Amino acid sequence: MTYLSNVNLRAVLAVLVRRAGGEVELSNEELYDAMMPADGRAEPLVVVETPAGVRISVDDLPPG
Repeated sequence: MTYLSNVNLRAVLAVLVRRAGGEVELSNEELYDAMMPADGRAEPLVVVETPAGVRISVDDLPPG
């Protein structure tokens, strides 16, 4: 699995927000930076299926 559908992404967000205590606050700057990163990469998420579910990480390495 290399892509999360909208339904799967919402489910992942629900789990993560619950783990964080039920609420996560983001600034507009953080949100816009995630939507349009300065390095131009559109998809920083790395999604890997595991035997027990999925592992999702953020690829913060510079391109190249």
